[in-house]
Formats: sequence, structure tokens, C-alpha cells
Amino acid sequence: MPDGEFFPPVQYQPWWGLLGLLILALVVAWWVFVFASTRASRVPPPSTSSPSRGPSTATIRKRYLELIEETRAAYANGDVHERDVYHQLSILLRTYVEEREGTRTVTLTLRELRTTEFVPLSDAVARLYPGAFSPDYTGTVAKAIDEARAVVTSWR
Repeated sequence: MPDGEFFPPVQYQPWWGLLGLLILALVVAWWVFVFASTRASRVPPPSTSSPSRGPSTATIRKRYLELIEETRAAYANGDVHERDVYHQLSILLRTYVEEREGTRTVTLTLRELRTTEFVPLSDAVARLYPGAFSPDYTGTVAKAIDEARAVVTSWR
């Protein structure tokens, strides 16, 4: 500083501070949005108290027993792989309960099925899982088909 002159610090324009606060507020708003939009839903599952209107119980039961029989016949003819039989039986049982009860069960995981009132369905699907997914499953397709028939015939 020549001749002992003193220069005061340079002042920034006030809008720079406002811009900084705006950016900070946007970051905080983004995090609030992310956490709020990804948390678990508080919407209760649909009510399962009233069955769907449509075909009679006997008609639905007969149709699904026929579909189980078709699955058995396709396996016996060699048209369907053993693992696929377990998958088909799981889907048939889920759609049967969905059609009878009016509650979406096809897309539920086993854990979600266990939280519903459909205990026979969740137990049957749990017993079908090893045949569908385990490489060293020792059960038989005949036993799985018999169990699927039992669930359909004994359902409410």
C-alpha cells in the first residue's frame, strides 16, 4: 500500500446473498421432496369384505379345477417343465382367490400375502416356492397339484 493508503473491502451486490439463500432453499426443498415421495404409503389395502359380483362360486371353482387339470395334463405330456408347473399353479391359485374375493393377489409378494387374511393361499404359495425356485427341491408335481386342488375346493 503506497503512501499508507487504506482501501476498504469491496462490497458485493445484495442480490448475490439472496441468490445464495434461494439456492440453499431449493436444495432443502429437493431433499424434502425426495424423502416425502419415497416413503411408504399410508393408504390402507382395499377392503376384502365383499366378494366380487360375477359368475357363481361353483362356476369359478369348476373353471379353476379344469385349469389345474390342464396344467397336470400338459406336464404329463411333457409340454410344460416341472418348474413352470409350480409357477402356473401359484398364478392359478392367486387369480382364483382374486376372482373369488375381489382383492388383487396376483401381484403380491409372499410377504405381502402373509399380511392378508388369505392364510390358506399364502401357505399354499409358500409350499410352491421351493419347487419354483430351489435347485434341489425334492417334492413332486402330483403333490403340488393335489394341494392346489384342495385350496380351490376348500375355499370359503
